[in-house]
Amino acid sequence: MSPAHNPQTRFRVVAVAALLLLLAGCAGAPPREPAYPGRVPAPPPSARPAPPPPGGTTRPGAIVPYPPGTAAPRFVRVFLPGSASGVVLEGETIRAWGADGRLAAEAAGRVVLSAVGERIRWNGSRLLADTLDASGSPDLRVGNRKISGRIRLLARNGDLLVVAVVPLEAYVAAVVSREAAARFHPEALAAMAVAVRTYAAGAAAAPRDPAYDVVGGVEDQVFDGMDGVAAVFREAADRTRGMVVRYRGELARTVYHSTCGGWTEDAGSAWGKDVPYLRAQRCDDCADSPVYRWEYRMSGAEGRLVAKALGVPPGKDLGIAVAGRTPTGRASRLRISSGGVSRELQAAEFRRVAGYAKVRSLKMEIVQAAGEWRITGEGWGHGVGMCQYGANGMARRGAGFREILARYYPGTEIRGEAP
Repeated sequence: MSPAHNPQTRFRVVAVAALLLLLAGCAGAPPREPAYPGRVPAPPPSARPAPPPPGGTTRPGAIVPYPPGTAAPRFVRVFLPGSASGVVLEGETIRAWGADGRLAAEAAGRVVLSAVGERIRWNGSRLLADTLDASGSPDLRVGNRKISGRIRLLARNGDLLVVAVVPLEAYVAAVVSREAAARFHPEALAAMAVAVRTYAAGAAAAPRDPAYDVVGGVEDQVFDGMDGVAAVFREAADRTRGMVVRYRGELARTVYHSTCGGWTEDAGSAWGKDVPYLRAQRCDDCADSPVYRWEYRMSGAEGRLVAKALGVPPGKDLGIAVAGRTPTGRASRLRISSGGVSRELQAAEFRRVAGYAKVRSLKMEIVQAAGEWRITGEGWGHGVGMCQYGANGMARRGAGFREILARYYPGTEIRGEAP
């Protein structure tokens, strides 16, 4: 086995890359929902660490070389959710190595793995150690995902964690293919590629867990493996290879969303933490989004379930109303009342419980009539950072990806390899 194919060597590369980024400075991202309509997100985790304080920068959109020691990681460790109870691996030949680098097991076609306490059960019989590195020939499938490269499996208190170690640029192309539409303008896709790469690099600099950098779902960025990654997405990643967004030398929090509905949102208003380059601004370029305006009718039964989940026992006089708004017009607080009990809460909590795919944004109005609630709004997503349909609208007007990124992350710069 060559050093390049040794599991320990590969994971040392990842660790070193993460350490270099950590020394260069960290920039995480708050909880995010799907950037493109059609995905129903899980409840968001707690917010990632805040970015560094504001300061000067070079010309927005400028390309400057990476300083020594600040290169993006070569690999990203992606946790594949939904595999706690067990996982199925498929490949013509499947091999697994222990943490000591020795071959621990081998099979053909299909392997079922599960956790038994702190050990991994192989195909329902053999009990192996708590950590395995597996690969398949020619490729490995993990559930419904095609993974190019290796995966790490870890047994934790009876749960089995599956972490794919994905080359960064392959990860970028795969994520853009799930977070954007193939019909988007190439400049908009290039802007997305830079934002996705920056998010991943920031996560590698400050991992949410010692075992992985990002979750391959809506908690971070949607990663469904390497299937169906069209040429337009690979081209966007290749064209911007190595480029990341930085603010005062630190990795920026390049959050994004589908459609802002006319105004992007301040990070401070959305998450209670001010970020100098995530400011509310007018955006007229997303007007052609299919969710620029939307409507949802919440039935009385559903409203009662939501109220109960939010701590208000529902009665016949149940009321749901906006109690406060941000400067951009988004709901900041809601009031739920019934039977003399009234509770005021964050509007984002109501939206999470009601469902992100139903209440698509907080830029909304709630009207109660005939035993139901008519909720109308504009846009899809939290509204912070890059508006994807806005980026596409800018590109169609002739803007390049640098101009798009400079608009939605003002005061930042792009660093990395020039195309």
